[in-house]
Amino acid sequence: MTNDSIDAIRAARIAINEAITRRDPDAIAAFLLPDYHVVTARSMQRNGREESVRSWADMFARDPTATYDRVPEQIHVNEGWGMAEEHGRWSGTLMANDGPLALAGVR
Repeated sequence: MTNDSIDAIRAARIAINEAITRRDPDAIAAFLLPDYHVVTARSMQRNGREESVRSWADMFARDPTATYDRVPEQIHVNEGWGMAEEHGRWSGTLMANDGPLALAGVR
């Protein structure tokens, strides 16, 4: 594990958070591999970069107040395999029928 890799991952996370704040799905896409896969906190799955970009764009269009912020507390890097994982906290806000709904969790 190198500090350079960890620093690069932290910088990428900051850039993604900023892209979410700007509501810019194309800037988010710049950090996703074509075969990116995610399972969200609500157990929704997105397969591939393009599907994820559409999902972000749809959310931004539906909810102009939506926010998300992810803060890595630990980053583990496997240089040999070119992989890493983050552990940390996330928070967000979505508009519900009766007003803003604050969300938070660990990842």
